[in-house]
Amino acid sequence: MRSRITSKKTLLLRHLGMASVSGLLVYLFYLSYSAWGVQPALWPDWGEDHPFWRAWAHAAFVLLFLTLSLSPASAFWKPVQRLLPWRRELGIWFAVLAVGHAYAIWDRWARGDFATLFGFQYVEELDRFVLARAEVGIMNMMGMVMLPMIILLAVTSSDRAVNFLGASSWKWIHRSLVHVIFYLAMLRGTLYFFYFFQTTPPQWQVYPSIWFMYVFLGMGVFAVSLQAAAFAKTVLGRKRQRRESGMLTVAAISGVVALMVAPLVLMLGTVAYFDSRLLKENPQLTGQAQTPREDAQTQVPDEYAQSFEMVIEVDGQQDRLWVRDLDDAPSFRLTTQIEGTPVADQIYRVEERTLYVAEQGPDSELTWSRTENVEPEDIDLPEMVLEPGAWAAQFGPGEHRVPGPEGELQVTIHSVDEPIAEEVFEIPEDADPVLR
Repeated sequence: MRSRITSKKTLLLRHLGMASVSGLLVYLFYLSYSAWGVQPALWPDWGEDHPFWRAWAHAAFVLLFLTLSLSPASAFWKPVQRLLPWRRELGIWFAVLAVGHAYAIWDRWARGDFATLFGFQYVEELDRFVLARAEVGIMNMMGMVMLPMIILLAVTSSDRAVNFLGASSWKWIHRSLVHVIFYLAMLRGTLYFFYFFQTTPPQWQVYPSIWFMYVFLGMGVFAVSLQAAAFAKTVLGRKRQRRESGMLTVAAISGVVALMVAPLVLMLGTVAYFDSRLLKENPQLTGQAQTPREDAQTQVPDEYAQSFEMVIEVDGQQDRLWVRDLDDAPSFRLTTQIEGTPVADQIYRVEERTLYVAEQGPDSELTWSRTENVEPEDIDLPEMVLEPGAWAAQFGPGEHRVPGPEGELQVTIHSVDEPIAEEVFEIPEDADPVLR
C-alpha cells in the first residue's frame, strides 16, 4: 500500500527503470509484428499501424499481469515478496502504456474522428450515421470504459492519495477497479485476437497470425488461478487454526476456487475449440477449405489451363480472375465487387516482380499500394489459381455450376488458353500506389 520510499532519487531511479522496461517491451512487440513476424509480400497492406498500436497494448497487459500476480505469488514463494514494493510503479507504467495505446488508436485508426472510433460512418446523402464496423465500436467502447478507471488508479498511486482517502477507501478503489480492468481487458483482447482478424465471407481476406493470442489467454488463466490458489491457502489456513478444515470445508472452498477460475478457462477452451475448426482460406480460390496448405500442395490437378478469364459469384460477391502463362511467366488480376461496388483489386506481373493491391478505405474509394521484389511463390500464386485453372480446362467457356466445399458456385468462364490483353494487368492511371 505505502511505498515507504523517502528518497526522491530512489523513486526516480525506479521510474527510469520501469520506463526502460516498458519501452523495451513496446519495441520488441512492435518488431514481432513487423520486421520479425510479417512478410510484406504476403500482406502488402500491412503497414506500421497494426504493429504500433498492438505493441502498446501487449506491453501494457504484461505490466497488468505482473501487478496482479505478484501479491498471490508471494503467498507461495517468499522471494517474490522483495518485488511487492514495485507494484506501484508497475501499475503507473501500465497506465502510461494503456494511454499510449488509446492515443495510437485515436490517431492511427480513427484519424481523430469520433464517429470512426466507435465504428460509425457519416453519410452526407442521408444526413445520418450508419454502423460500418460494429466490432470496432464494441472494442473501443470497452476501451473508453476502462480508460477513466486506469487514470484513477494511476493518479491515486501515491502515499498522499492514501492519506487523503484513508487506507480502507484506497484499498477498496484499487482492489475493485484493477479486477474490473483486468476482465474487460481479457474480453477486449479476445475479441481483437480471435474474432477481429478472421477469414470471413464475403471477402475472405486473410490476415497475419497473432502469435500473442494463446500467450495472452494463458497469462489470464494463470493470473486468476494464482489468485484463486492464494485465496484457498489463506482461507484453509484460517480454518485450520480454528480446527474447521474438514472435508466439507475443503470441498466448499474448492468449489469457490473452480468458479473463480472458470470464466477464463471457458474463454480459453472456447477459443481453442473453434480456432482448430475455423476455415482460414478462401474456398472460392483454393478449393481446399478444410485441407491444410501442405496437403493442398500435393493435390495438383491432372490438367489445368495456362491462361483464362472467369467470374466466380457467391452471396452477392463477384470475383473476376484473369491468369496468364501460369507455368512460365505468371501474371494475374483478381477484382472483387459486392453488389456491383468494387471493394478490392490485386494485380501481379512477373516481369516486374511487383504485387499491386487496392483496398476500400473509409470513404469507399480504393487505395493502392505496391510491394516489390515479389516472386510467384511468395504469394502462393501457382497453388492459389490451380483450382480455377482446372475448372477452366474441364468445363471450357460458358456458365457453369461448380461444386464447392460450401455448395455449388456460379462460375462464368470467358476464355481458356487465349491471349489476354496487356491492359488488363495495368493499374489505373490515377492509382499512385504507395510502396510497402
